[in-house]
Amino acid sequence: MEHLLDQKTFCSVYEQFICRGTFNEIPEYYPRYRSRYQALLQAYIAYASGRTQRILDIGGGQLALLCKALWDDDAHAVDIGGPHLDYLASMGVKTTQWNLCSDEPIFEAEFDFIFFSEVIEHLPIPGHLALEKLRIALKPGGILICSTPNLYRLRNVVYMILGKQIYDYFRMPEDQGLGHVLEYSIDHLQWQFERAGFQVNQLQYCQMHHLPENLVFRLMYLLGAPLFWVPRFRDNLLAIAQAP
Repeated sequence: MEHLLDQKTFCSVYEQFICRGTFNEIPEYYPRYRSRYQALLQAYIAYASGRTQRILDIGGGQLALLCKALWDDDAHAVDIGGPHLDYLASMGVKTTQWNLCSDEPIFEAEFDFIFFSEVIEHLPIPGHLALEKLRIALKPGGILICSTPNLYRLRNVVYMILGKQIYDYFRMPEDQGLGHVLEYSIDHLQWQFERAGFQVNQLQYCQMHHLPENLVFRLMYLLGAPLFWVPRFRDNLLAIAQAP
């Protein structure tokens, strides 16, 4: 199927399968972060050909499910565990439990694309170790699409000024994932990809707009919005990298 994406179709599929689905986050999370999922799918279709793509989604599996629902791609999701894997399986997405921090690679040259969205900041290991496992899972020339918070985002600057804790405690995950234990600057993330053997095709600051849930931080976000014209203060990094 040709990989096209229009706003009306995306919003309908997102509401049906993601907002009404069974995932780890509270239901209010998904309407707020719709723009991020749409931006990642737009990045995906810029590289996807007309044929069915073999997709691996690391983490929540929402992008795998969207690719399955929108284009009937061959979608596979992996996570450390959780009931959302049962929901994904019921929707036709293949699922596997895999601890990316401690388990050995379980795929080799199997996938055309990997989504690695909002995951690397949760891993208490050097990013390149996880990325190496994902490079092995990609077919030659396969594409990895990664989004992660920007270390220098405005939210972190405000948290530091207020003396508010930014990261979770640095420890290995056990039966469930961690909060953010590390965030990357753009040059640090570039280094991790290159160390893992990827060619970085694109790495940029992104602002995928959403409003914070806390009223005080929502007001600060709105007041500080003009600062997002400065790339360094934007919330996210978006990387598109290619396996050799």
